[in-house]
Amino acid sequence: MLRRHLLFFVTMPLLAACAPHLPALGQATPTALETAVLPEFTRVGTASWYGPGFAGRLTASGEVFDPSELTAAHRTLPFNTHLRVTNLANGRSVVVRINDRGPFSGGRIIDLSRAAAESIGMIGSGTARVRLEPISGVGGVLPAAPDPSLAHWDVIARGFQPGELLLLSSATSGPILVRVVGNEIPASAGAEILVSPELSRELGSSVTVQARR
Repeated sequence: MLRRHLLFFVTMPLLAACAPHLPALGQATPTALETAVLPEFTRVGTASWYGPGFAGRLTASGEVFDPSELTAAHRTLPFNTHLRVTNLANGRSVVVRINDRGPFSGGRIIDLSRAAAESIGMIGSGTARVRLEPISGVGGVLPAAPDPSLAHWDVIARGFQPGELLLLSSATSGPILVRVVGNEIPASAGAEILVSPELSRELGSSVTVQARR
C-alpha cells in the first residue's frame, strides 16, 4: 500500500507537466502568447499586381492563389505578415496578407492580388508608388470601433481571415486574445477592426494587433 501511494505522488507531477496549457480567449498573457517580432519595417517603393494566369496556382506558402483575396507577394517578409499598403498618389490604402514570394524584377517591392490593387486604385496603371507598413508581428496600430452585433472576444478585422486569433493591446489595456469572425467592414465605420462594445470600452479607439495561428 505504501509503495502504491509513493508511486502516485511521483507520477502525478510528470503527468501534469505533459498536459498542454491553452489560454482562454480574453485571458492571454505575454508569456503564454509570445510571438516572433519582426524588425521595424517601413518601405516606400513601386508596387505591381498579378492575377491573370495565376488563379488556382499554388503560392510559395502552399496556398492556392485567389485574385479576389487581399493577399500579396514579398521577397523576404514571413508568410502571414499583414501589411498596410498605401498608394501615395491618391492616399488609398489596403491591408494585405503575405502568402507568396516576389516580385523578382523591375525594382518592385511588392506584388498585390487584383483585389488589393483595385482597393488602392492601381489596376489601370499597373504599378504605383506605395508605402508598406506592417500591422502584425511588429506592434502596428489599427483604428478600432465598437460593433453592437459582436459579443465578448469576437472581432471583425479587415485583411484577416475568419478563424484567425489576434492578440490585441492598447495604451489602456491588453494583451487580449480575440477571434476573427469576419473581415468585411463598411467604409463608413472609419476603422480597420470592429470589436464588441465591452472590448471597445477597455481598449479604446486604437489597438495594437499581432496575428496568432
